[in-house]
Amino acid sequence: MKSSWAWACVATFSLGGAAMASACSSPKSVFDPGSDAGGDSAAIDDTGVSFIDALADKDSGKPGTCDTSCTTAGGTCVAGVCTIIDNPGNVDPTIQAKLKAGGTSDAQFAWLYPYDKTIFPRGLLPPSMQFGGSSATAEYVHLTSPTLDYQGFYSTKTGPLAFALTAKAWSAITNAVGAKDALKVEITKQLGLSITGPISETWGVAQGSLRGTIYYETYDSQLAGGLGSVGIMKIKPGTAAPPVVIKSGCGNVCHTASADGSTLVASTSLGTSSSYDLKNNASTIMAQGDESFTYGGIYPNGSILMSSTHYRTWFPGNVSRLYDVKTGSVIPAPGWDGVIKNGGTPAFSPDGKRLAFVREDATQGHSLGLFDFDFSTKKFTNQQLLATDNSFFLAWPAFTPDNKWVVYHAGSNAQFETDANAIGDLFVADVATHTSHRLDALDGYTANGNYLPANDPALSFAPTVLPEAVGGYFWVVFTSHRSYGNTLPSKDNNDVYGKLWVAALDANGASGADLSHPAFYLDGQETKADNLRGFWVLDPCKQDGASCASGDECCNGFCRGGADGGLVCVPPPGGCSNEFEKCTQAADCCNPADQCINGHCAFIPN
Repeated sequence: MKSSWAWACVATFSLGGAAMASACSSPKSVFDPGSDAGGDSAAIDDTGVSFIDALADKDSGKPGTCDTSCTTAGGTCVAGVCTIIDNPGNVDPTIQAKLKAGGTSDAQFAWLYPYDKTIFPRGLLPPSMQFGGSSATAEYVHLTSPTLDYQGFYSTKTGPLAFALTAKAWSAITNAVGAKDALKVEITKQLGLSITGPISETWGVAQGSLRGTIYYETYDSQLAGGLGSVGIMKIKPGTAAPPVVIKSGCGNVCHTASADGSTLVASTSLGTSSSYDLKNNASTIMAQGDESFTYGGIYPNGSILMSSTHYRTWFPGNVSRLYDVKTGSVIPAPGWDGVIKNGGTPAFSPDGKRLAFVREDATQGHSLGLFDFDFSTKKFTNQQLLATDNSFFLAWPAFTPDNKWVVYHAGSNAQFETDANAIGDLFVADVATHTSHRLDALDGYTANGNYLPANDPALSFAPTVLPEAVGGYFWVVFTSHRSYGNTLPSKDNNDVYGKLWVAALDANGASGADLSHPAFYLDGQETKADNLRGFWVLDPCKQDGASCASGDECCNGFCRGGADGGLVCVPPPGGCSNEFEKCTQAADCCNPADQCINGHCAFIPN
């Protein structure tokens, strides 16, 4: 909850300073622990070797062939290599020749965004490539991999240099690049008689498209009402449609969502909360007369939640309890009741067998606790300390789809944010060994400092993880106050506005190592708004007979050819399961290289 929401609501809710601070909003504290926020190894290998080795070992298509998107983009396919000559900027052939020859006129010409060694999934909008130095009137883009040769000529007229490839070209490029292949991106620009470049980066392409929907809080959104507005919105990665407002008006924030996409809970005022049915236009399921649903940790199927206490919720004296989301009644929870008083920002694992939470009572927010959980008995057992940091506040635990890792925030602010000059980074903890490591590549660090153009690491918080592996990776969405190329400055709007970013995590990473890759900006969100705390969930499943693209969209877990030739959800057909279809063990999957992760077949490289 942002302090701006408190100002917007102060006329309606006169709770006084102490009560306001205990609710979903409070003033920000400032703490300067020094220049290093933790971590002990570099995520970025300047040689590039680790980047290539980290790419998933999976082919993008049959040998010697190209995806149909190659010809759709105007390309040709010869021996499995897609070649595209593109001129959307209508650049004169004479200028094209000069751009290809290169030059060194602008010493300040440099990449600002995307970051070197970013892993992009398929199915996204083309990223905006942004640069330092002078503007340009024409650009030459050359992208190459063993299966791709793209040459594009673009033209920009005014302002800082920023442009994107065409959607058809980007689709063809990401479909052409193989899992183990590095995509080399070279840019040369022209301004008047001056030519500069090429400058280059290397990216990777995950062999799959992101799933699900991200529900996030927004402030000052034009879609939600403009300056002073608050609300909850949803966005689907890769869509060109604008975000959709789910709830708006004072108090409709401080939310969480269930992994299956069926249920959302949120604050409705300073003192009340509700649960909503995401399968039925976010209609109200239960309106609570207190804050028991605010930031509640929802079980994956949306049926129950563990209340989040002490962190900006609840008034003094209340404790964390297990609740029925439909009725609002308290559920007895042996092993938890009488043991844990205040559990902050709790989160169930995707399989529902564990709960991670902030130890607000025992360590005042400086550690994460972990319990085993039995849904049938509602019993909590095997209490553990997952992570501890005496210098920083820990919060926002989020499990990976295989239930083996917990991504979390460690920062200087007791309110678990990184605005108002607070700092914070994301870490990952191994559930088995309790070993933690900073996500250096995601957070922006290198062995010698950081790679962020604005020199602004330590501004990240509130991670959640897509509850399914895609393209050989896990995917985390988080909020950051870092700069976005030359489009948005660091600590935008006096360090009030944050934005949603996404990064790939290695699904087969080693304990004690950095699992992450550099992040990319989530296109489609509003730039002139504060967007934060994205909760990434799968979409509600479809019944048999509904159209589908893969089995994870179907309630029965299988998507096969229907009578009309299209793909539809079907009952279990027998035999093995395709990627993204339902499984209980790896042996259920058709591909011997697949693993069964969170009930779906997923390709994970060795």
